[in-house]
Amino acid sequence: MSNIVIVDDRSINRTIYAKLAQSIGPEIEVRDFGNPTDALAWLALNRADLIITDHDMPQLDGDEFITRFRAMPRAETVPVMMITVNDQRVLRLRALESGANDFLHSPVDHCEFVMRARNLLKLAHAVEARAESAEPPPEAAPVARLDAHRAKRPAAANWRFAPRLDLMTGRVAGAQLLRDGLAAELADADALRLLLASAAPLQAGRRGTIRLSLAARLDGDAQESAAVALAKRLAETGVAPHWLDLRFDAAEIFVAPQRAEEEARALKTLGVGLTLNLGAVNLGILGHDIGKTGRLAAPIEQFIDALRPTVAFSCPVSPSEALKITRLLGRGARFPLVAGEVANAATLTLLRRAGVCEAQGACFGAPFAARDLSNLFPPLETAALKRLA
Repeated sequence: MSNIVIVDDRSINRTIYAKLAQSIGPEIEVRDFGNPTDALAWLALNRADLIITDHDMPQLDGDEFITRFRAMPRAETVPVMMITVNDQRVLRLRALESGANDFLHSPVDHCEFVMRARNLLKLAHAVEARAESAEPPPEAAPVARLDAHRAKRPAAANWRFAPRLDLMTGRVAGAQLLRDGLAAELADADALRLLLASAAPLQAGRRGTIRLSLAARLDGDAQESAAVALAKRLAETGVAPHWLDLRFDAAEIFVAPQRAEEEARALKTLGVGLTLNLGAVNLGILGHDIGKTGRLAAPIEQFIDALRPTVAFSCPVSPSEALKITRLLGRGARFPLVAGEVANAATLTLLRRAGVCEAQGACFGAPFAARDLSNLFPPLETAALKRLA
């Protein structure tokens, strides 16, 4: 059961929004409040999975309501969508600072309301599920922690690199490290050790930069920031920061935009490359007006405007759908695009013509073992090195 809380001083709006929310599915329970103070009192004792609030309310405006809600325990991961008739950028930025995750304009498009609400619920549930699957807290029994660790981490990991092709030159531009078929993470000490050990000899061969990718997750239990920990490892190995490409997941940015931006900014200051991973693109998440303006949903736009990352997305199987999504994302060429999970080589030509810079996926064959990485990027011969000196 998912609890959706609606806060609006107008009863007709609450009635409409409640009916739309209930149309999402049978497992939806809606609570509506005309007074934001009453909503805060209820939220102090009950759990919400999604909050939908108006901005202009006489008792408390939407910014103040969200600020007070975010100060409550366990409120950080609850998505909040604000509805307003005001399209000013200043208002959006102020709402983002308060903790809003997404926006809708009034009068509300019914289909858009349902799609955005459904997507925010899915994102929130995904983050919650991952948190529940994390290792037990420190006070848990040592045996329980050990059993959880063994279940989570296989004794012998299956490490692979998925190559990424530059569609303009046809050369391999980088690779993403996989652990047991999934994207390896920056917080995984073994993954970072292997990636840096693989990058060091390539860098020593004086090749052009080859960006090796890891997933950057938001870890609230980390004793030190990801940037500080990474800086130490880079200093130890001598690998240049720009050889690393760290990928932030759009789902986490929706739930904790301020925290994601802070961590990404610290890593960018260190000198590493940043990529925003949209995953399987859903136009409800991207924004209803992207076809007209090329703008994404508010938290994603804020992240892009602040940090100027590369943007990656999972390519649809259908070439026509892939082309449609690519053109929408690439409109205005505001950021480099990377297509992932490309299934066939025929799609590559369409992607290149639509402005996609790089691609990776099954069309390049199975990911290769770490020991074979050097075969793709052999060191330059001595004569060539002398010419470069």
